[in-house]
Amino acid sequence: MSMFFKKVAKGLLQNIKTVIQAIIFSVIIWLFISIQIFPDVSLHISGIKVSCAPTAFMNTENLKIVSVDTGEITVQVRGKRYSISSLTADDFEAYCDLSSVYESGEHVVDVVVKSKDETKECDIVSGVHSAKIKVVKIISREIEVIPNISDIELVEDMQIEGDVSAFPSSVVITGEEKLVNSIGRVEAMAEYDGILDQTADVPAGLVYYSNSGSKIIKPNVTASEDNFSVNVPVYKVKTLPVRVMFTDYPSNFNIEKLRYNMSISEITIASPDNSIDNREAIDIGEISLSSLTLKDLQGGVALPVKLPEGYKNISGNKTVTVSFPESESYGQLGFTLALDNISIINAPGNYNVRALTNEMVVNVVGLSSYIQAMTSSDISATVNLLGTELTEGTKSVSVTFRLKGGNVSAWVTGEEYKVEIYVTPKEITE
Repeated sequence: MSMFFKKVAKGLLQNIKTVIQAIIFSVIIWLFISIQIFPDVSLHISGIKVSCAPTAFMNTENLKIVSVDTGEITVQVRGKRYSISSLTADDFEAYCDLSSVYESGEHVVDVVVKSKDETKECDIVSGVHSAKIKVVKIISREIEVIPNISDIELVEDMQIEGDVSAFPSSVVITGEEKLVNSIGRVEAMAEYDGILDQTADVPAGLVYYSNSGSKIIKPNVTASEDNFSVNVPVYKVKTLPVRVMFTDYPSNFNIEKLRYNMSISEITIASPDNSIDNREAIDIGEISLSSLTLKDLQGGVALPVKLPEGYKNISGNKTVTVSFPESESYGQLGFTLALDNISIINAPGNYNVRALTNEMVVNVVGLSSYIQAMTSSDISATVNLLGTELTEGTKSVSVTFRLKGGNVSAWVTGEEYKVEIYVTPKEITE
């Protein structure tokens, strides 16, 4: 047997040239037959990725592609075997032709397939491909943010007074046109774990509601702001009596006999803390007796209600009118005071001071029976120069008045009274 293989091997070695020539001729014949008899072949290429990018027009109009039903396609190509036999999906590109898309909605568009390498000679013969896409229009809309404090709990005796406000007070939401337009309101829901005892800015989260009032759970929109807060004005409310103070009356005036009423006896106010607990009444203002005229007695005096900073006027009364029920018993008379009735006190020791005003008329308001019995001598006028800076020459200075007697029932009223004085330096003697 071994002798047989030896003879075969010896024969091949002796005819190696003939064998090689036979192989070469066989390949040439095979290529010739493949090209001439079977010149073209067909091949299916699968897994070609389909891209879908918006056009410039779509970007300008804020048209967004939200879905494409075709992710891959298979194509049939035809060409020379030697040219197409090595083709794969990576040698092709496929994209949606969106040139006909001008509005939102569902569209059926052509899928264009091209070979990436033009040197690969092949024809795509699988026909027209298409894809169904969904396009939406993206819009932005500014909406007022409404504060919601339904979950806030307050300390006992405290309550919310005034306007509850959200910050920022508005928000711009961006999303699909249909969804954005379906939003009826946006609330900032205050979120606080404890119990509020004072005014505070409470963190809040946005809650969306539809036009019909239904809560929208996690809407597919974006907001221009992320951090929101709600200002919760917490106050303690209390009703207190009101009172008025009379000032600038002499010590011998019987203030108890001046009867008066107020248009309101009490007022409801709110304080931003517990300081209101230390108040027994609210002083609405002062009335200077020296400025109270007969007209004021008959018509009343209106005082603005002024509260401490941070307090709120719950009652809403802007003014309190002080009236005098016994005004018909009062009158007003003018009295002429001579120079002898004017006293100058506390003059500096280095100056001589004398009054230049010989007489002056002053108005006295009081019980008619009282002032009708008065004379000019019952009125004393005083010029007090204590603390007054004097220089040589004339000077206009203020005058104060006092009625003689005890528990008097009248007072001098009117604008500030002044007299002219003449100041000269004293001669220094050695």
